[in-house]
Amino acid sequence: MEKTKVNTPAGPTDAVELEFKVKSEPWTTLELEDGTTLHVKINIGKVFRLEQYDQMTGEPAYVFRSNNIVRSQVPAKLKKFQSYPKATNEDVA
Repeated sequence: MEKTKVNTPAGPTDAVELEFKVKSEPWTTLELEDGTTLHVKINIGKVFRLEQYDQMTGEPAYVFRSNNIVRSQVPAKLKKFQSYPKATNEDVA
C-alpha cells in the first residue's frame, strides 16, 4: 500500500488508496412531493484510508471518489418540451 495525499476540508492529508470489490449496488428510490420518482445510485471509483482517527472510537477515517447515477420518472404535467423548427426538404439535402 502506497501513501498518497488526498484533499479534505481540513486540507491535504496523508492517506492510503485501498483496493475494493463491490458487494452490492442498491438504488435509493425517492418519491418527491411533486410526483417525481428519482432512482439514485452512487458509483465509487476510489477509496482512501486517511491517517486520521476518530478520537472517540479510534477508527480510521475513510474518504472516496464517486459520482451519482440518477434516473427520473417525471409526471407529464411537469415536463416542458422545446419546440424545434420542422425540417424542410432543403434541410435534408
